[in-house]
Amino acid sequence: MAGTFTPKVLAEGQLASSKGTIYTVPSSTSAYIKQITFYNTNASTQTIALYLKPGSTSRQIARYVLAQNEFVIFDFSTLLEAADLIEASSTNATAVDYIITGLEET
Repeated sequence: MAGTFTPKVLAEGQLASSKGTIYTVPSSTSAYIKQITFYNTNASTQTIALYLKPGSTSRQIARYVLAQNEFVIFDFSTLLEAADLIEASSTNATAVDYIITGLEET
């Protein structure tokens, strides 16, 4: 029997200048990642890197250069299990805002 699906903003914040976790799937939960948006609020160009870490291995899945006030939207159809991570970084800390949307199933 399927669990309860809850569409929501899974995470939001600002990227660090080194690779860090921006979303962790809660325990006893599956997460369906639908979209990740990055927006450069800084006056200088920012290079962002996006990683998925299902299990113990982190894999870079995207690298993108954002000009001042530019944004990029990554559309997904990705399932992550409990304790899996989404990680990311940008050139400068607090220069790039992000928002992750999707569904969590408990």
